Order: sequence, then structure tokens, then C-alpha cells
Amino acid sequence: KQSKSVGNGIDPLLLIDKYGTDALRYTLMRETAGAGQDVRMDYNRETDESASVEASRNFTNKIWNAARFVMMKLEGKTPQELGEPEADKLELVDRWILSRFYQTVQQTCDYLDNYGLGEAAKGIYEFIWGDFCDWYLELVKSRLQGDNESYKLVAQQTLAYVLDGILRLLHPFMPHITEEIWHTLNQVGEEKCLALESYPKLDKSLINSDLEAEFELLIGVIRTLRNLRAEVDIKPKVKITAILQSENEKEREILQKGESYIQDLVKIEKLDITPSIDAEVGQTIAGVFGTVQILISLSGVVDIEALSARLEKKLGKLEKEILSTSKRLSKPGFVEKADPKFVEETRNNLAEAEKQAEILRDRLNNLKSN
Repeated sequence: KQSKSVGNGIDPLLLIDKYGTDALRYTLMRETAGAGQDVRMDYNRETDESASVEASRNFTNKIWNAARFVMMKLEGKTPQELGEPEADKLELVDRWILSRFYQTVQQTCDYLDNYGLGEAAKGIYEFIWGDFCDWYLELVKSRLQGDNESYKLVAQQTLAYVLDGILRLLHPFMPHITEEIWHTLNQVGEEKCLALESYPKLDKSLINSDLEAEFELLIGVIRTLRNLRAEVDIKPKVKITAILQSENEKEREILQKGESYIQDLVKIEKLDITPSIDAEVGQTIAGVFGTVQILISLSGVVDIEALSARLEKKLGKLEKEILSTSKRLSKPGFVEKADPKFVEETRNNLAEAEKQAEILRDRLNNLKSN
């Protein structure tokens, strides 16, 4: 608890000056565990810095940049001028983001009805940063840049509709930035105010839990493919050949429906979705997501010898680190005398290093066996 006599108070004006009003407000609401509960907030008195408020400031920057991108792609049109997207014209990814939006609306309202400010704030954050910014904006870019005007219009309508809904949903948590963006998006003057607009109302007809589960698979596969590309340093502009293998027919159908999204986001020239893998697939790097086996062909895109040498060097460094950490933990009296937090951190570092070493050994064995 803050106390003047103890001198442990935090001057909110210092944090507002450094990070902004919305960032501090959002942090305090996010950290609220429940009615009557204390709010724990990290704060460095020497520098007047707070990592948690800084993270909220980064969130405001993310929202601002996403809104700028959306409004640029709307080409000067407001949500009212574009109109609401028609259900029968929505693409798969549009139906997914609308389902995720209304799931978030339902979740937020349920939390607010039960005074769960912290849970509501976290849920909105996950939707905006994860679903909307990281995935939907990326998945819709090709339609916005394409020549098909009808596809482009539906993408613009969905973007405008969801962004307007996000601003309404987030307004109680971040009133200043949402008010500013809402005025610009809707091109209205001071006679109108977001604070007086209606809060998003739930539309259960647009919630599709099965579709959301399908996208969890697609996103997981895309993320795994991207990680594999990064592991072997395939340049971003280089197009690759990939294989997705699953014995599950339903999974293959989902992957086929999202094939264009996978190819677009991972830069895949040839994608094979199959129930089994030919023994003669050549040199590949492999990964797994759920029950889907994922392979990227290295032929023609990676110098295998240079890659192997790089992985062996990295493995050597890890093995030295593992040996050193193991010796430290096995020293007589170390565990008993050292700070328990430091011991736990050391053990966690050792476990992570061993895990990474095992992955590297698998990669090297795979390269040599091919």
C-alpha cells in the first residue's frame, strides 16, 4: 500500500509524462485482480520507469499504427460510406475475424458484468495484438493490393467494421487514443463523441467456434513454417517448396481451405498437402504442429554444408554452456547457499539449453540422413 509517511508512493504524473495517460490507466485496470484487491505495479524509483506501463505504451503504439494502416487502405472512406460487409460475400478470414471479435465482445461484457476489469483488459489486448494486428492485417493485405475490386471492397468493409468495434470496446480502458482515432476514422467533428456512442452489442450469428478451431490449426502451421525458415536462414524473399502431411482427412481439408493463406504468408511456391510422405523427399528440415508433419525442401535454397557447420558451432557453444551450468549446480553447497530464485533460474536455463541442444542434434541428424 502507498503511504506518505513510509514514502513509497508513486507519482502518477511522472508516469503519465513518460508513458501517457492511456498507458497508465490501462495498466492499472489490467492489473486489477478483483474488487478490493491490491494492484501490484513494478516501479523503479531511481529512473521513474515501469516495465508494465511501458508495455501498455507499446500497446497504444500498436493500436495507433494498425489504425493508420487501416485508414490508409480505406482510401478516405468512412465505415458508413463503405457499409457493413454482407455475410454471403465474406471470405474465410473475414468470417474468422468477425467471430473472434464477437467472442471478445461476449467475453468482455461477461467480465465487466462481474467487475473483472483485469481479465477484460487482457482479453481485449490478446484480440487486438494477436488476432487483428498479427494475423488479420497480414492475411488481408493481398486482397487490398489486388485488382479484384469486389474482394477489395469486402476486405475494406470488414477492416472498417472491426476497427470501429475495437475502438468502442477499448474506449473505457483507453479513452484518449480511441477517441482520437474514432474521430479520424469516422471523419466527424467535435459535435460527436465516442464516449456517448453505444458499446458493441453481441451478434451470436457471427460466432463460429468450429471456424476458430480451424484457424488455430492454420496459424499453428504457418508459425511453424516461419520458424523453420528462420532456423535455416532462408531469405525472406526466397520462395520455397513445402509438404504438410496428416493422416487426418479433416485436417487436410482445413489445410486445403487455407492453402492460399499459408502460401502467401510463408512465401511458398509449391505446397503439397498429403496423407503420406514419399521416402524420396530429398534434403529437408522438419517440424510438427499437433498431428501435422511439416517439411521444407532445402534443395536450391540453402547451402547444406554451411548450414551444418553453423548448427554444429551453435551446438558446441550450447554443450559448453550445459557442462558449465551442470558443474555449478552440482558443486557442494551451491543449492543450499545460493539465493533460491537464482537456483531456480539456473535450473530453468539448463533445461532450456538442453532442449535447444536436442533440437539442434535432431536438425543435424536430419541433414546428414538426407
